[in-house]
Amino acid sequence: MKILFSFILSIFICFSCQSQTQNIELKLTKGQSYTQKTVAKSIMKQKVNDQDMTINMTITGQMKYLVTDYASGIYSIDVSYENLSMKMVHPGGTSIFDSESNDETDIMSSVFRMMKNKPFQIKMTKSGKIAEVKNVEGLYTGAFDKFPQLTAEQKEQIRSQIMQSYGDKAFKGNLEMLSAVFPERAVAIGDTWNVKTQLEAGMSATLEGVYKLDEITPTEFVISGASVFATATNDAGTTTSVMPFKYNMAGTMNSVLRIDKKTGWLIDGKINQNIKGTMSIKASEKVPGGMTVPMEMTSDMVITDK
Repeated sequence: MKILFSFILSIFICFSCQSQTQNIELKLTKGQSYTQKTVAKSIMKQKVNDQDMTINMTITGQMKYLVTDYASGIYSIDVSYENLSMKMVHPGGTSIFDSESNDETDIMSSVFRMMKNKPFQIKMTKSGKIAEVKNVEGLYTGAFDKFPQLTAEQKEQIRSQIMQSYGDKAFKGNLEMLSAVFPERAVAIGDTWNVKTQLEAGMSATLEGVYKLDEITPTEFVISGASVFATATNDAGTTTSVMPFKYNMAGTMNSVLRIDKKTGWLIDGKINQNIKGTMSIKASEKVPGGMTVPMEMTSDMVITDK
């Protein structure tokens, strides 16, 4: 009888622990630095003038987040790159750009190198929402001064392309995609909640997801997410010094995230994206009559805290 009672009691305790609600939120410490390393591998397939073209890209970056202040539920954080690299395998060959390269003739590697250890500022809520991004352009200050061989148009083209992926708006969406995944209420295992994120990295799009608390361990919360990606119907398009274009894309994103219970920091994440659609190039002198390019992108992203 004692054994049976103990067994029933253990089941009751286990069930009670599993059904308890938990507040999942950031609990960062002022003066403390937190690290996030991202490795994103993507495959982009395009069809241009009836010719299939495939680009394989790997982007690796490590960022440091230094908490400088906390007030009224808002963290002030200095964010900086510790390293950044990009590898592209395309029909023309292979291109590698790396902040750790010492090749002074490699323009993009030199730009990545100059971006290192230059902090910009963000304000983040306890639920991971980015309230403000400032001084991102400081990452590129003076980046092109050492390349007098570049024309003003070439410098503007490179700057424009970089800002599309690493500008204020782009950073806000990219950071929130990883940080703004917390519920606004206490949740128990099996509970779900909705998250909507605006993305501006090269295209205006929304990411609407349903997240679920799958597991609670002694040290971690395990969260899964299923999201739908869609470009904005009122997107005015992206303009570079080369040509104006816009995207009509849709797809899905699935994620599994492991969150540290003590700090709320993402310590391990795996994200998979599948997106299809078209890129439309508006009519111009360079492209009379315009052009529509079918596109398909798949990507796998791994995020760790070291």
